[in-house]
Amino acid sequence: MAELPTINLALYAQTDVGMVRSGNEDNFLILDLSTGRSWTASEEEPHDLLTYAQGYYGSLLAVSDGMGGALAGEVASRMAVETVRDRMLQLQAHETYSRLPFHERLRLSIEEANILINGESQTNPAHKGLGATFTAVATLGNQVFFGQVGDSRAYLIRGNNIVRTTKDQSLVQQLIDAGQITEEEAETHSYRNVILQALGAHNNVNVEVSCLPLCNMDTLVICSDGLSGKIHQEEIARIVHEARDFKSACQHLINLANERGGEDNITVVIAQFSGSGLAVPESAEVEPQNLARSPDTPTEINWGGGVGADQVKTPTAPVGVLSNAVDVAATEPLPTPPEQAAPFTSKADLATTELSRATDQLNPRGPITAVFTPVDLNDDPHVSPLPSAKTEPFESHDAIPIHPQNSTAIAAQNSPVSKAASKTEELAPSAKGPESSSNDGRSRKGLFIAGLIALALVGVAVAVTTYFKQQAQVRAAQQKEQIKIENQNQKDGRIGSLRDKIAELNKRLQASDKPSSVKKRDISESLNRLSQRLDDVNKMSPDQLSEISQACDEIGKELNRIEDEVNSLHGFLPTLETDRDPIKV
Repeated sequence: MAELPTINLALYAQTDVGMVRSGNEDNFLILDLSTGRSWTASEEEPHDLLTYAQGYYGSLLAVSDGMGGALAGEVASRMAVETVRDRMLQLQAHETYSRLPFHERLRLSIEEANILINGESQTNPAHKGLGATFTAVATLGNQVFFGQVGDSRAYLIRGNNIVRTTKDQSLVQQLIDAGQITEEEAETHSYRNVILQALGAHNNVNVEVSCLPLCNMDTLVICSDGLSGKIHQEEIARIVHEARDFKSACQHLINLANERGGEDNITVVIAQFSGSGLAVPESAEVEPQNLARSPDTPTEINWGGGVGADQVKTPTAPVGVLSNAVDVAATEPLPTPPEQAAPFTSKADLATTELSRATDQLNPRGPITAVFTPVDLNDDPHVSPLPSAKTEPFESHDAIPIHPQNSTAIAAQNSPVSKAASKTEELAPSAKGPESSSNDGRSRKGLFIAGLIALALVGVAVAVTTYFKQQAQVRAAQQKEQIKIENQNQKDGRIGSLRDKIAELNKRLQASDKPSSVKKRDISESLNRLSQRLDDVNKMSPDQLSEISQACDEIGKELNRIEDEVNSLHGFLPTLETDRDPIKV
């Protein structure tokens, strides 16, 4: 009997509060989809998940960076990882939803997390404005899928090369794509912490999904911007390569980020894949393939059947994606979905210490990342669609970039997922009626206006960046002109002093009472030659100040020698070089 191909994982995950923040709003998820075993930041380190063989249903790794007022960010990131974990297990065990492609189940799980977090933000005053980034790496067989919302990042290390496999959904990334700024300028840009999407910011979210083939000994690194904002990707690759194990690599990366300021929470997940089920890479080139949202993916989850389930069709695997992955069975039975998905089990109580930290003026706690997007749209014509000056940093909602090739998928994505008054619960299936159509219209209207506002914001950012560049160029030109004027003044001063010295020596030479025609002629010719040299020096540009100074020093020394000869004509003893006053400039 032929031996089945295997794929082994070796990994570690770690999170740190950093050097400035009083609480940690980051979280991570390690999930074996075949056994249901998982690990998040709030749980003890499970030794059986640090190395294991990937089963039939694959694996999921993720990092979430929470944000929001009154320390709600840690609630958002916890909701994100727990909801995605639960939905992935429930969807793959469901008779209908298990027919969805693997990457569409990943997308749908992240969309569900967005709905729950947005509902929590709307219904719980203590958690108003909460949100979270979410970067997921899911593997099935020899394929790896990336799910991206926000600006946490995923990198792939293959051999000696490291490649960023996700794109930040941020304002500076759009400026980079537009050619307005460089990657280096983005690192210090004033808008570098402004993101265009986050889970919970709006009832719709555009999850960017991509995939690529996984190769033997590939290493994936997922991190929050507390790490990627402090350490370049080449440094990440070097540290991972040089570490004796992934635990020490995580600790080294966190320590380095803290040494460089540690202004934000820091989270990193490192996982290496190996085994006979993975091919040896033929080249180091890595180019993820974008996967648009399938029109067959439902916009609602109805566990008992109904509209959402009826939308599910037997999938056709995309090019390059395995349909059955590795032909091995799950080692343990999977959980079965409930008749109706349970709501998020508990609302995190806001502790007294959290309230005091949130209101302490000596320890301000604003979100280090903000979503720069339009406010809620409603039916009140008197409410302005633009945010007021008192809008909370995260209270606005995400602008979803609309790509022509994905318009159908995005339109399907943005129809209501739940029509319940409280979006913290998932209700039983219901038929669409006039109210649903109205909601669809408002969602499309919201997307259109959100897109316009996002484009306007990008235009403003481009204008501001251009203005500051022009101002910097003006200041540089003014500084250069000032330096040129100063150099010219120094040049004129030195040449003027030497000309005065030549004129003085000529005058004394002519007034000598001991005429010696030969001697006086030689001295006069020497003074004329020096005067011509000064004419040549005077033609030099002020930018050549060092060359001008060197030439003037040489002429000054020659004039000191001639002065001794003139003094001898008048009967004076030559003075020692160390006793002679230097020519004043």
